[in-house]
Amino acid sequence: MKKFNFWKKNYFLSLAFSILFLMPLLAQHQDAGTTGFSTLKIIYSARANGMGQAMLGRAKNFDGMQFNPASIIRVPNQGVFTTFADHFVGSGGGSVSYVVPKNIYTSYGFYLNYWNSGSIDRTDVGTNGEFIELNDTFNAQDILAGFTLAKFVSPALDAGGSIKFVLDQIDDKSASAVLIDIGILHHTANERIKVGLSAKNLGFQISHYSDKKYDEGIPFTYGAGFGIDVGKNTLLNIDITKANGENFIGKFGVEQQIHPSLVLRGGFKTNAGDYYLGGNMEWTSGISLGVGWIWKKIALDYAVASYGDLGLTNQVSIRYNIE
Repeated sequence: MKKFNFWKKNYFLSLAFSILFLMPLLAQHQDAGTTGFSTLKIIYSARANGMGQAMLGRAKNFDGMQFNPASIIRVPNQGVFTTFADHFVGSGGGSVSYVVPKNIYTSYGFYLNYWNSGSIDRTDVGTNGEFIELNDTFNAQDILAGFTLAKFVSPALDAGGSIKFVLDQIDDKSASAVLIDIGILHHTANERIKVGLSAKNLGFQISHYSDKKYDEGIPFTYGAGFGIDVGKNTLLNIDITKANGENFIGKFGVEQQIHPSLVLRGGFKTNAGDYYLGGNMEWTSGISLGVGWIWKKIALDYAVASYGDLGLTNQVSIRYNIE
């Protein structure tokens, strides 16, 4: 009991220090949003979004293909799942995934992400710089297909990788890229703590929006995360990530099981400053909440995340467990 209290005390001291250390990450990056293929940054997982998208160090993770490909190993069973998401001004998207634990040494999976902007008013620019309505609309869309493989390396280490193809289209123009994600998951001497590392969107553009072959800039992203089992029914995730054109971002998530079939979630991301527009709701920026419900072989998750004065995003995920 004394040993546990000592660990718990030091754990919370470390957590408090980490939060103080990460406070500068709330600042806004001057180049935020300047890379192309920006929809690669969208995460389709209601569970993850309810926990601030902090998932790099969470083991046995059905959603691992969106974060750390090594984390899908040791999932308890096959799973087919889909996520539906709404974004801003009529845009939305989702994901369809399938994960298979072949044996204790290998897991693999497939996933398909999609996004559509909805109708956008077409405009032109007049001689004086004013916008002119053309009484027409267009849209933008994105589709990504990926395959993930995870392998057992040792009792202390799992490794994984994904290969994916992304097609980005705006009106009648399009660009595409071939990318890979890599990740490792370390099982520490303390069985309650896992450490994950990942690098995403390594690759190259294979087609371009124009004949000039201008590279849009792929949002290479890397990060590290901790998955901590605070108690039997309480999980804590802490991530630090960095993408091109952004500051380092701290991500925090908590999951509390209050019933064998029901969990509650909360999260926060420190890039809240990117969405400070001076309005009444900017104080909510970066906060997310979620709930999960399990019934027989079906898992249902919902999350809502605040982007300050830009508004809220919602995600719903449904998973069917194949045993």
